[in-house]
Amino acid sequence: MGMKSILEKELVAISLSREEILNLEKISKEFIKQLNSRNIKAYVGGSLAKGTLVRKAGLQDIDIFVVFDCSEDILKLESILKKIRLPGKLKKVHGSRDYFQIVCGSVLLEIVPVVKNKYPELAENVTDVSLRHVKYVRGVVKKNSRISDEIKLAKAFCWANRCYGAESYVRGFSGYSLEVLVIYFGGFVKFLRGVSRRRVIDPLKHFRSEREVLGELNTSKLTGPIVLIDPTYKYRNVTAGLGEETFEKFNIVASKFLKSPSLKFFEWQSIDGEGLKNLADRKKVRFVEVGLKTDRQEGDIAGTKMRKFFDFFVSELKREQQKVLAKEFDYSGEGKRATGYLVVEEKKEIEVRGPSVGMVEAVKSFRKAKGMKAFRKKGYWWFRKAVSVKDVFKLIRKVESEMGVSGKLNNF
Repeated sequence: MGMKSILEKELVAISLSREEILNLEKISKEFIKQLNSRNIKAYVGGSLAKGTLVRKAGLQDIDIFVVFDCSEDILKLESILKKIRLPGKLKKVHGSRDYFQIVCGSVLLEIVPVVKNKYPELAENVTDVSLRHVKYVRGVVKKNSRISDEIKLAKAFCWANRCYGAESYVRGFSGYSLEVLVIYFGGFVKFLRGVSRRRVIDPLKHFRSEREVLGELNTSKLTGPIVLIDPTYKYRNVTAGLGEETFEKFNIVASKFLKSPSLKFFEWQSIDGEGLKNLADRKKVRFVEVGLKTDRQEGDIAGTKMRKFFDFFVSELKREQQKVLAKEFDYSGEGKRATGYLVVEEKKEIEVRGPSVGMVEAVKSFRKAKGMKAFRKKGYWWFRKAVSVKDVFKLIRKVESEMGVSGKLNNF
């Protein structure tokens, strides 16, 4: 099957029918009507408003942006929602700004409060510029309806290959970043081919050159593998949350797809724990499976906490000169448990550098403390230290309560 046929078939699979779209619009309009009756302004946002919605296996989500004049007024939203007739149970979700969810049959309404702002630089929260994003993408889609299908393919591809999601535990492409990138490159396949070769992307040419971009943007906004200037606000990097590891993974799978197109690239790729175990067996190294759990709110907060603990474990292994050959973190986005997988070339003994030979008193103390383990090499005193994956894990467990996560080595 050729590339064109594959993409056409996938597009049919991920696109909602006109009737399904109308049903989602009906649900959102009825909900917004109730808010309007309380003199609250609300609008449909997200992929539904932009025309880039992709079919999901679980709940189909609809973003409803509730607009307030100032952040203090947002505090009224919860009491307002409790007074109106809701299509399902109300759930409060904590984040950089609290928002609400309502499950309505097979639909998830996400009610997101935003503060009205005339200038994006004055936005108190990134969600406050979301309606600008909707306006930009809708404007492009109206002029070129084909681009919405290209965006859907990009979202489906990145989701299937675990590269989709702005959450901190994913560090992938956000929905809006994919929309901007596909629009910029002019299509899904062009995006796959072109994005790995561009460090700085300025779709609307807000800046005169890449050098000006790197000079004008705050250093904190230049992190990550790509700098993608927001078409709606020149000083925002839309891909600031994209991680190097995720981007590398994306580029590998994109290259494979371009060489040998197949529908399998649009199928959810589960973490292959057994494959990692087999890799460790072939290389005669250590396979490590870490069970993680937290008492924090499920979703982004729980996932981020567990990912941070797992990454800390990895960094400590590397600090103790253990070679990490492969790693994967698996969290579904639901619940409070996750699993980390590692393939580690374990070094049983390492050499740790101490004071230079010229530091007489320090050397005396060092040799007394380390005894027969101490030795001299290249102008310094060193000592030999026994190390193991299990020893490193025991040490990091001391910060479990501080990090709000507990971990267990499942295969030891």
